[in-house]
Amino acid sequence: MGIFFAALAMLLFAWFFDSVPALYVSVVTGGFLAFRAIAFLRDAEAAAAALSLSREATPITLRQGGIVTVATTLKVAVPRGMKARASDIPPSGSPVIRGQASSPDLEPGDHSVTLRYGMTCLSSGSIRWKGIDLLLSDPFYSLTLPFRSDEFREPAIHATPVGRYHKRDGAGIYGEKDLEKLTVVKGYGIRAFRDYISGDDPRSIDWKLSAKHGKLFVREYSGISGKYPLLVVDLPDSAVLCPQNLRDQVLGAALEAAREMSTSPQGCSLMIISGANLLAFLPHERSLQKVESALFEFHSPQRTVQCYRTLDPIVAEALRARISGEEDLQSDLGKRLLEIYTRFIPEMKPLPFDVQCARVFSRPSETALHVLTTGTGDISHLATLGLFARRLGVDASLGLPEDTASPHLIQKLRGAGYTLVRGV
Repeated sequence: MGIFFAALAMLLFAWFFDSVPALYVSVVTGGFLAFRAIAFLRDAEAAAAALSLSREATPITLRQGGIVTVATTLKVAVPRGMKARASDIPPSGSPVIRGQASSPDLEPGDHSVTLRYGMTCLSSGSIRWKGIDLLLSDPFYSLTLPFRSDEFREPAIHATPVGRYHKRDGAGIYGEKDLEKLTVVKGYGIRAFRDYISGDDPRSIDWKLSAKHGKLFVREYSGISGKYPLLVVDLPDSAVLCPQNLRDQVLGAALEAAREMSTSPQGCSLMIISGANLLAFLPHERSLQKVESALFEFHSPQRTVQCYRTLDPIVAEALRARISGEEDLQSDLGKRLLEIYTRFIPEMKPLPFDVQCARVFSRPSETALHVLTTGTGDISHLATLGLFARRLGVDASLGLPEDTASPHLIQKLRGAGYTLVRGV
């Protein structure tokens, strides 16, 4: 940089004082800098073409807030006369807590550098690295080359959101009504083993099995068996602004409930919706991986069907009967309203979502309903679920983030057929 300013100063001096020697020095210096710049860019291009990366992260699946151990191996060919420094760029919301994500200065030659560090995944969902940065410098120039293609961003880490899932009050998993359905299994045995996930209780680790296979396994116990309810996860519309923390709370609570339900003999019956749009239905699913994949696949859905306070035909008939029994039916308003209901009720047809709900609730094993929702936007579909549960005598409960659980909304949902509404 100093040589550049010196050449510029000599050029200005030659311009104002008509000095030929100064002009000659400035031209020679400028030509030298241009030649060095061309050579620097050519060598930088060669170094970029020779760069390769291999990244290993453990574990790939973990809970939000867990620690990931990373080993990134870089093969760098540093041109003659240059120095290089490589930096691994962790995902957003994943600060490095130990080790170094940057290499020391590399001298000219071929190098194989392994960056070992640990980071905390504060974000949730499927996250990937941003890439790497390669800093090249010589005595005259320096340049940072960003590598952001997919091959420099792998692998993807799946961080499940942390949510608080409240069980129903009572001795059973979902309330006192489960007492008659629960039967104690003779003996206290182990139902199954699975891979350890960061955040699991260390007391459930089976050390003998882990030592035999060289990786951690946790025990899943069997203590009770019984019927579990239908778990409905209502995800917000991606076209409508919804705070990320509300979405994460609902997903975290859903995953917590699914983990508990998937270990039962009945498995986890999961219904994923977004408004009046049925996205997925997994009856009696015992694979927690499939449940997690379904939730992450529809993490940000777009609602193609909107209810906007859709009136149920049975509710409309009840309103018509109530109006016809009122004493002030002789008023013009009462007559007009009764005429509207009488003409429109025969033409009312159930929505596809109503038909889908009827098919799901027709299953004899569904004896309870638990809905998890952000509570934002239109809630007509939640009223539809509550009405179906009330008609069939299914005990229905609903959980939503405490930030949106206003007294007015809770009262409205309880009136829609939910016996219990609480925050998650």
